[in-house]
Amino acid sequence: MERIAVVEDSQEERNALISCLERYKAQKNENIKWICFDSAFDFLESKEYFDMVFFDIMLPGMTGMEAAQKLRKYDNDIIIIFVTNMSSFAIKSYEVDALDYILKPISYERVEFKLTKAISMIRSRGETSLVIHDLDGRLVRISSGQIYYIEVTGHKLRYCTEKGSFYEKGTLSQKAEILEKHNFARCNACYLVNLKHIFAVNGYYLEMRNGDNLRISQPKKKEFMGKLANYMGQGKC
Repeated sequence: MERIAVVEDSQEERNALISCLERYKAQKNENIKWICFDSAFDFLESKEYFDMVFFDIMLPGMTGMEAAQKLRKYDNDIIIIFVTNMSSFAIKSYEVDALDYILKPISYERVEFKLTKAISMIRSRGETSLVIHDLDGRLVRISSGQIYYIEVTGHKLRYCTEKGSFYEKGTLSQKAEILEKHNFARCNACYLVNLKHIFAVNGYYLEMRNGDNLRISQPKKKEFMGKLANYMGQGKC
């Protein structure tokens, strides 16, 4: 299910976009869900996870463009589509890696085209995203493909990623339930490993692409190596 944020302060414009989403859901038989926000501040403060966001440009207090710039500091995956009555914003939208923009007045045909394109992109990734409530109080979303491995120590998880390390409270079992279907596997009780980031296997040690070495426990080795062999056999390395 794709989750969509609609950030629009005008009730009339918001209703027009919602009407398009409802029509799209019914006609395409798509499992999409949306939540509306009156301001960029409310959206950025939300703890909700979204796959895409429709940003009105001329929002009060903080424009949609300013909100998108803040959003991109911690979320590179969410798809941004601007809604505006000024085509001059088209070039500026590329600065925040927006997918596209929709000119007002909103029409179903415009929304249908952009939404189909966005959903196709999301589903072609073959990955998922995690929202991490880190120990510094930040809300960070990370694509599963960017994670090298997750390490547990006590009740704290460390995410070793392409963007650095992030920490939150939790259990490895909870993350394994989500990520094992996305080519993650446990090499021992302490590590959940992204199979695509394994560079080499040396006996009971994994050499990760970031240079870290992780131990494979004897009880886990047969199962883990089977999953790795299956992954490699699918030509995903």
